[in-house]
Amino acid sequence: MLKPGLTLITTFALATGGCAFGTGAQRLEREGNASITGILVPPPNAVGPKSTSCAGVRIRVAHVREPSQLLGNVMVKASRQRCFYVVSSLPSEAELHLEVRPGADWKCENGQPPTLSPRSGSGTLKLRDYETATRDFRATCG
Repeated sequence: MLKPGLTLITTFALATGGCAFGTGAQRLEREGNASITGILVPPPNAVGPKSTSCAGVRIRVAHVREPSQLLGNVMVKASRQRCFYVVSSLPSEAELHLEVRPGADWKCENGQPPTLSPRSGSGTLKLRDYETATRDFRATCG
């Protein structure tokens, strides 16, 4: 038989555990099962076979209405002289903004940074449950 003091402590522990779980529930609204993948093709000679210049590539995904709150898990790696990226754990049925920026060490012969096509590496999209969208970009010098 439980003592009244132990019952009170157990009840309090369960109640505060439920409050802590409530904070996690807010976080789950920002997580999901959709993803975005693609490649970023650098200008010629910007990424060599043994170069690590993909490390400077920035991929950002956020809600359109909350652009400062980044979403998803981002992975960028060099593959076949281009940069391959995956952003996973994105929410579905939400208006998302994708922003892609080339690495700071990517330079054109005139010293200027390259431009991305299509649309300078940004855009909005809405993903369905378990959908993987593909967005590829090509960096060009002017």
